Amino acid sequence: MNNQADGLSGEQLGQLRRVLHCPILTPDDAEYEQVRHVWNGMIDRKPLVIVRPTSIADVIQSVRFARERGIAACVRGGGHSVAGKSVADGAMMIDISLMQEVQVDAGKQTALAQGGATWGVFDSESEKFGLATTGGVISSTGVCGLTLGGGIGWLMGKHGLSCDNVISADLVNADGNHLSVSATENEDLFWAIRGGGGNFGIVTALEFRLHELPSVHGGVMLYPRPLALDLLRQYRDLTLNAPDELTAYAALLVGHGHPMAAIALCHSGPEDEGAAACKQYQLSTPPVADMVGKKRYTEIQTMLDFSVPAGQHYYFKCPFLRELSDEAIQTIVDFAERMPTEQSQVVIEHMHGVASRVPVAETAFGLRRVHYSINIMPAWSDPSLAEKCIGWAQDLASALTSFGASDAYVNYLGDEGPSAVKASYGANHARLSSLKQKYDPDNFFRFNQNIVPAG
Repeated sequence: MNNQADGLSGEQLGQLRRVLHCPILTPDDAEYEQVRHVWNGMIDRKPLVIVRPTSIADVIQSVRFARERGIAACVRGGGHSVAGKSVADGAMMIDISLMQEVQVDAGKQTALAQGGATWGVFDSESEKFGLATTGGVISSTGVCGLTLGGGIGWLMGKHGLSCDNVISADLVNADGNHLSVSATENEDLFWAIRGGGGNFGIVTALEFRLHELPSVHGGVMLYPRPLALDLLRQYRDLTLNAPDELTAYAALLVGHGHPMAAIALCHSGPEDEGAAACKQYQLSTPPVADMVGKKRYTEIQTMLDFSVPAGQHYYFKCPFLRELSDEAIQTIVDFAERMPTEQSQVVIEHMHGVASRVPVAETAFGLRRVHYSINIMPAWSDPSLAEKCIGWAQDLASALTSFGASDAYVNYLGDEGPSAVKASYGANHARLSSLKQKYDPDNFFRFNQNIVPAG
């Protein structure tokens, strides 16, 4: 199967229009330029054709059309991956972002989200009933893309990852057939999609378990950068014994031209406990801004959106550390002083609680332990800054290897290649490779953090 450089022939385009009942865009269409772009402005790829399904039938016909004609296909949901895997040169882009309906069943405490829904839509619908589940921390992120890779978020300590809350899925496989996937139907595939990414098909809907969550206590505290060392040490000491209900991030960033250190918090338990837990993260020196308090969950879920606007150029390196030693903290702070742009940041995520206690073999997501993800995220607008920004991120990631940095979260990977993908799955990779051989032996779904079919 090859990418096509010359575009679809008039005859092929006519055939495609006859079998699909949805928008179809070629490079000659005005909308094509807008739709081909994804969140990461560094990605500049031109698909052969863009199909925008509005139903499962459209997805099925798109896959079959591509398979029968040897056309490569990439799949876009939220389009938020830093690696831009959802768009490929010379391929058919199957863009399911128009399929974004979310249906909440308050009685059963479940929600059904179509494949193109974002967490902003999902959270708003769930909140109408005082319900929520673990989602990402940026509201424009796609529900399915995040969940298929695992799904780290504010509620992971209390309720597990996004993938831990999946009840069932609708999926179109590499043969263009519709499958229902759950603990009682296609059970091996149900295991694989909870962390295995987009390797096994196009997920057109996910059903989630929801949890009662009328409000949370949290927000952001900002300190001047000279206090970063003290703030990160205190963050380290407090997260070592953090309750499941509290998820805390730390960040080094620049705000309005001023280097800052920040703590972002979300406590999903009783209000009085949340207020007390969050207050512990204050230093003896008052923060320059304290935006922590009782909030709606959707406020927490959108409060960091401003920090990663669509269209900027992004590059991620996100190694894991089992512990934050004083020396590791000093290294992070030293590199933050040399941030290549004001848009760049280093964010430290603490994974703990329920998300860390699920047995490794229970889902495809295998990084089940208490650890810190060091998210090194340079961002820039001027393309000439790419080398400088990427070099800074790679140098910090390399410096952290001396403190035991290893592995990576598959949703944060760039183009590090097969060895990084394999490492992110650990002991589960062999089983995933075998299931890839079973469900997609030709590797039709390969524009992703790819799991190569066994054999």
